[in-house]
Amino acid sequence: MSNAFVRSAILAPEPPPSAEKGPVAWIRRNLLATPKDIVLTILALVFVVWALLHALDWLFVEAVWSGPDRTFCATAVQGGIQPDGWSGACWAFVNAKFDQFIFGRYPLD
Repeated sequence: MSNAFVRSAILAPEPPPSAEKGPVAWIRRNLLATPKDIVLTILALVFVVWALLHALDWLFVEAVWSGPDRTFCATAVQGGIQPDGWSGACWAFVNAKFDQFIFGRYPLD
């Protein structure tokens, strides 16, 4: 009779259970582990969605895409044509000053 407590043959490795691998398991383990983690994850997602919606609105919807001078991007108080309180990206200015953004104030010659 043998009283061995150790295997005599090595078993082949098996893949982990499907509940313990992949992106869903990572989310459960790192973002939804405790009630506090769940609340913080939901708050972070709400903030990210809010920030993205406002950024997209500012960047594309309320943006000025073309114009000959800065009055197209300025509010009435600033001497422009936009209503007071308006805010949006001024892509006309970015297009006009693009070389300066890339190269700085070096001479163009």
